[in-house]
Amino acid sequence: MLSLLKLLLVAAFLNALSWIILIPIWQYPDEQAHFAQVQDLAELGKVPTGVPDTSYEIALSEKILGTERDNLGNNKYTYHPEYKPDYSTGFYGPFEKEISLLPKSARREFVKNEATLNPPLYYLLASIFYRIFYDADLFTRVFAVRIMSAFIFLGTIFVAFGIGKLIFEQNKILPPTLAALVAFKPMLVFASTGILPDPLTNLLFTIIIYLCSLVIVNGVNYKYVLLLIGMVIAGLYTRQQFLLSTPIIFLILAYDRLRAKRNVKLLIIPIVFLIVFIIISNYQSNVYFFNSLHIPELLLFELGKFLKPDFFEYLIAAMKKSYAETWPWYWGVYRWLSFTPPHFAYEIINRLVLISLIGLLFKIFQTIRSRKFDQHFIILLFMIISTLIYFSAFIIWDYFFMKHKGYSFGFQGRYFFPLIIAHLAILLYGIVTVVKLIGEKYLGLVLTLLVTAMILFNNLSLFHVAASYYDTSNVDSFIIQASQYKPNLIKGQSMIVAILSSLIAQGLFLFYLFKHVFAYKKD
Repeated sequence: MLSLLKLLLVAAFLNALSWIILIPIWQYPDEQAHFAQVQDLAELGKVPTGVPDTSYEIALSEKILGTERDNLGNNKYTYHPEYKPDYSTGFYGPFEKEISLLPKSARREFVKNEATLNPPLYYLLASIFYRIFYDADLFTRVFAVRIMSAFIFLGTIFVAFGIGKLIFEQNKILPPTLAALVAFKPMLVFASTGILPDPLTNLLFTIIIYLCSLVIVNGVNYKYVLLLIGMVIAGLYTRQQFLLSTPIIFLILAYDRLRAKRNVKLLIIPIVFLIVFIIISNYQSNVYFFNSLHIPELLLFELGKFLKPDFFEYLIAAMKKSYAETWPWYWGVYRWLSFTPPHFAYEIINRLVLISLIGLLFKIFQTIRSRKFDQHFIILLFMIISTLIYFSAFIIWDYFFMKHKGYSFGFQGRYFFPLIIAHLAILLYGIVTVVKLIGEKYLGLVLTLLVTAMILFNNLSLFHVAASYYDTSNVDSFIIQASQYKPNLIKGQSMIVAILSSLIAQGLFLFYLFKHVFAYKKD
């Protein structure tokens, strides 16, 4: 299985590289704003406050490439999936040299406010890659940071494999299947290969899910508690929403203490530590060490508001919006929220989810009736409850955000990717249950078809998105247009080599997965 995991990681990296190559600069979510924070840290050691924080270099590239925002926050791509920038007839865009030849002083000439002000951990790591390629042009520095994000994503896939071994201990094919679903879920790949803190947030949250699963299997100890505290602190310095991991952690620690009926200190210590940490961060937000963790909505929390009619009105509206908007975006939305996969993809996904739901309900009913609560079922139940906690907490936070700001922050599908491993494990568990009811002899075939379908969905999504940017009517036109506003290293035929290498690696992984499935059947 380790050789299969290594092959999966290679295939996943080459696939991530294909996305990085084909997605034009500033086409990941708010990529230019995130890169501005990276650039500020690399150039100045901090993000300027009270003055412009985005460089002339970034501003000029936005104007040329059509991503400059208007007064409403929209650009030429917003609500215009048909828009394409002007291309030249060569490998260099019409104004590419104008951007590439800017002096280094343009990186410190600040002309507007657009840089993000997120917690610094991801940006500090990204600034290292920025500095390594400091003498290169803008495109090379951007792509260097994108590749760093891809390496972080590989960590998430690796941990997903470990979680698969815990929840599917009795089947050697299911762990690589789960890891492959994570590796090739297209919207997750998209959210994990741009310049944004999502890949690090997802990795740290996945590690927390893994540690909590280990607590279920082995019981809690000081090592797990210290690692969990470390992950929470690292997560809070990556995204403020990482605070949502704390009720999930306390849930599993409380379960373990109730099960063991001893050593309650292991539960009390992290609770006290976290409460003190949150209080300090919210009341001492002017202190640099804590200001990134300041969450003003926490200070507005009132239990009585949950009984007011406007909360129930908000709840109904939020649930409708989640189904109509967040759910489709969870599976794919590109080009500044203006472009989604073909409709038939959602029809297939919805049917698979329905099949999985039937399997889950049957498994839960069967387990309750037999009262055989093994560790695998407890991990599954933990993932289901964690998903409900995360979603509920996000809903409640957004309600208080709306009361504070006057408008809803809104839910993008990628906001729920920190628990992606739980979602896909639940989906896989339900499908496996249904297949076993029909006939366990079909399980290996279904798993390989499921992985194949996810890889095809990934490739279809990538081609679909690429075709919205470039002329795909013939190979020559595609290569010429896709090469523009990119680093010299990936212009021309080298781009095709990278994409073909990705497809070959995917084919090899599927071949060896089939091979392991049939070898497992014989055993």
